[in-house]
Amino acid sequence: MKKLTNKPVILFLVTFIIIICGVLIALIVVTKPTPIAVIQEFGVSMLWEEAQNMNECAECHKAVDFHDCTTCHDDHGAVELAGIRFYEVVELTGDVPEHSFVRVNEVLPDRENVGTHVLLLDFLTQHGVDDFESVTFTTNDGGLTTIEAQYLDETAMLVPYMDGVRFVTESVHSSTWLKGIKQIIIVGTEKPLIIDGEATSIGRLLLGETVRLTIEGSETMLTNEEGQPGVAFVANWVEGVRLLPLLRTVDPTQLTITDVHGSQVELAGDEIQNAVIAIVRKEVTLVLADRGRSAWPTEIAQITSK
Repeated sequence: MKKLTNKPVILFLVTFIIIICGVLIALIVVTKPTPIAVIQEFGVSMLWEEAQNMNECAECHKAVDFHDCTTCHDDHGAVELAGIRFYEVVELTGDVPEHSFVRVNEVLPDRENVGTHVLLLDFLTQHGVDDFESVTFTTNDGGLTTIEAQYLDETAMLVPYMDGVRFVTESVHSSTWLKGIKQIIIVGTEKPLIIDGEATSIGRLLLGETVRLTIEGSETMLTNEEGQPGVAFVANWVEGVRLLPLLRTVDPTQLTITDVHGSQVELAGDEIQNAVIAIVRKEVTLVLADRGRSAWPTEIAQITSK
């Protein structure tokens, strides 16, 4: 009789244990507490190897001598690792008073102190950008984020990172917090460039499809360590927007270009087949790859095709 009485109790206990285990497993999967998250991210073998290293260090060093995350990282995942020199540059382009390449050291000269950052709006003001519609960040690994001016506030900042500069802000989702920024494109409120009657700006054009054009290429003679001669090809390049897709005339025979001073230049249709609108020496320029730099129309205000 006792055995029969104990069976429901045993079944209840087994069921209760299974439910508790299921709840614990679900909590671990959902919340990923620190030990579980660390194991998933780095693996048992790596953690075991690091633990052995820590044990060896503990024989000679006290706890205060060990580093933690703040040794290398600052706010929002910024990198503060001492001894790393940041020679990367950030290109500031688009609708800006002066197109420039700004060294990361100039953007963030005080990296060693906690909380190192520069407010994005302050950075833009320093470079003469006060009124704009949007800011676009591009990164060295192909990332791109465009944020309208209304969403940029005092939490929008540039912080140091191993790849140069990182953008962070509390006003938009963290998926926009790009790392390794190589270019900042500004779209202004004005549209000073008119192409076949349509007002636009170089900043707006640069957000579209761009091409990199090789210019001023030439061969140069080289010699190796044994004195044997060789030849190398050297050139410059510009990045801009192809002109022909921007024109209303499908197959233009003539192009009239007016600069900001009112002067006009006329080009034949065959001269603009590979033409690109770009910023060259801080001016909006029509780059003609097959002609010398002196023939390129600059300070462009209007383009009309026939």
